[in-house]
Amino acid sequence: MNFFKFFLIFIFFFCCNTEPIRKEIVVGKTIKIEPSNFDSKLNNNYNFLWSKPKFSGENIEKPMIFKIENNKMLLTPLVEGNFDISLTVESLNNTDLYQELFSFQAINKGIKKSKQPVFSSNNSNTKRYTIQIASVPNLDEAKEYQKKLRNNGFDAYTESLTLKDKQFWRIRVGNFTDYNKAKEIEKLLIDLKYDTWFTNID
Repeated sequence: MNFFKFFLIFIFFFCCNTEPIRKEIVVGKTIKIEPSNFDSKLNNNYNFLWSKPKFSGENIEKPMIFKIENNKMLLTPLVEGNFDISLTVESLNNTDLYQELFSFQAINKGIKKSKQPVFSSNNSNTKRYTIQIASVPNLDEAKEYQKKLRNNGFDAYTESLTLKDKQFWRIRVGNFTDYNKAKEIEKLLIDLKYDTWFTNID
């Protein structure tokens, strides 16, 4: 039932022809989002239901990183575009008490855009990059790494590797053709205290 109400809010918001007033935010900068007229510290008496940010812009595999902490959302836009988020606050008996919609426009402040070369799918010279976080001998451990990274908004995956007749599982983030974008993601991972290894994908 809660999901259904949440879904109706989003349908109403995003199907409306009126463009919302958007707050300007900067690509690569983390912002903290909290309700304007509701005390988010009252976490023992209320349920704070945040939607996943909806991105409108170029078709990008990973446009943002986000997570929920202490009933607030932390959002880091990775590309230019529009981001829309919905919040519903419920009482413990699932009664809606408060609703708010947040609209942002992310800009690449102070960074000039450069035209990227266009590669065909058959271009063997196109390099691809990934960021390795760890290599472990246990699949369950690798899946825990992957789950934690995905909960923080990263496109994490695992792959197997056999080395000297032993099987290992590598935990990696992303499959990038844009070197600079891959390095931006690596910096965010380093800021979160992950050990990283930047590498080409063979």
